[in-house]
Amino acid sequence: MRIIAIVLQKGGTGKTTTACALAHGLARRGFTVTLLDLDAQGNAALCLGLKPRPRFYEVMTGRLSMAEALIEARPGLWFLAGDTSTAKLKMAWAGETYRETLLARALAVLECDFIILDTGPGRDLLHDNAHHASNEVCIPVACDYLALVGVGQELETLKEVREHGHPVEVTAILPTFYDETTLESAINRKRLEDTFGSLVLEPVPRTVKLREAPAFGKTVWEYLPAEHKVCQAYEKLLRRVLHE
Repeated sequence: MRIIAIVLQKGGTGKTTTACALAHGLARRGFTVTLLDLDAQGNAALCLGLKPRPRFYEVMTGRLSMAEALIEARPGLWFLAGDTSTAKLKMAWAGETYRETLLARALAVLECDFIILDTGPGRDLLHDNAHHASNEVCIPVACDYLALVGVGQELETLKEVREHGHPVEVTAILPTFYDETTLESAINRKRLEDTFGSLVLEPVPRTVKLREAPAFGKTVWEYLPAEHKVCQAYEKLLRRVLHE
């Protein structure tokens, strides 16, 4: 079972869109996938046409079992919803021993091919749990300077996690909100490629269609044609994850 966290400490970089696209894309390939929403905004549910619910909080506080809380959002794609209650876990876990491993222990009951963790912005106890639960991370990064700074912060965090004995690797860095008409996007994409080399994938372009998809409760695979540049970019992410 591979556990992939979609992470970056800066907000607005397309983490939730990427998490849903990757999870649904893997399910469409025939894998069994579980998507967990660790973001208190609860937007992953909206991207799947569902309502945010306190399921993640209820599982992690023992109110529900994982089996009771999971719903099949798409064929082969199981979803554990979150909402604003997720933020309460940071206080609930504060006094726990080995609290950075609470999520990893909860995920041990799952039997599936992939677990995808959608995370919120900032670094906190939820992020620490995502890092310690995952085998690998994917980093969506908007093509602007501050997001690039966020990549450096994320890599420093991963270094600390490894130093504490948990091996976690970067599978891909995915440029997002790429605007072909601006010099800024081109410059920042080149900075990423010069710094991180082959870890950097083809960028996901900025497009109105991508922003529209959540309003209709659809993933990119359902809302956009296969030949669209957004789908092509996420297809390359799938291939990277599957080592194709």
